[in-house]
Amino acid sequence: MPSDEKTVLVTGATRGIGLAIAKALGKRGYSLVLAARDANAGQNTAEQLKADGVQVRSYSLNLSSRQSVQEFCDSVDFDLWGLVNNAGICSTKPIADAGDTDVLDETLQVNLIGPYLLTSLLLNRITRPGRIVNIASQLGLEGRAGYGAYCASKFGLIGLTKCWAKELGAQGITVNAVCPGWVSTDMSVKDVERLASESEADPEQYYADICAPLELKRFNTPQEVANLVCFLMSEEASGITGRDWLMQTIWNQL
Repeated sequence: MPSDEKTVLVTGATRGIGLAIAKALGKRGYSLVLAARDANAGQNTAEQLKADGVQVRSYSLNLSSRQSVQEFCDSVDFDLWGLVNNAGICSTKPIADAGDTDVLDETLQVNLIGPYLLTSLLLNRITRPGRIVNIASQLGLEGRAGYGAYCASKFGLIGLTKCWAKELGAQGITVNAVCPGWVSTDMSVKDVERLASESEADPEQYYADICAPLELKRFNTPQEVANLVCFLMSEEASGITGRDWLMQTIWNQL
């Protein structure tokens, strides 16, 4: 069980995978810092965790704004054992419609540039030894039609993971990427429904087709992703760095 002095910052912790990570880390005794774009949602999440006995504080952070990242990092006056770069967005647009670069700009800023700046500016606050875990995606390892901006951002995040591992390993800071595939969140349910509608398919059959090549024949749960993050954050993972952890077989139908 970690000491109360081990504090972990989690971005995007108000729902889905991020919320599961925050709950799992809190249950294991870590103190938490939540950084959320929606300040009210962040505060509500913090209150829920406090009710479970977790030491937690919440801050406002908009990763799409470099100024917001700078201001947040300037306000951090405490040390961190770990940083979980979880917050991300996923927008789709085929290359034929890419003349409007808003999707590209925002996706790269939130998913790649924001974590890059956040980690860089907080590096002196991370203890030695320490932990950095980046939540990437199976789409950081494999392309999918229409997901160019998202795939580029997650491929890039895995690249940063490997670079940072080489830069920081001698200091005792490990850096790893977790690459979930399909995870049973509200976002993934909507995604399946959208894809099924576009294919004029039955959503339940479409879900079954997605699951067929997967080893578990189902989506992973947010808790299962959180369990892996907790291991990588632990003392037991001190010899593991620079890895991209794919949770199930890549589904390459699209």
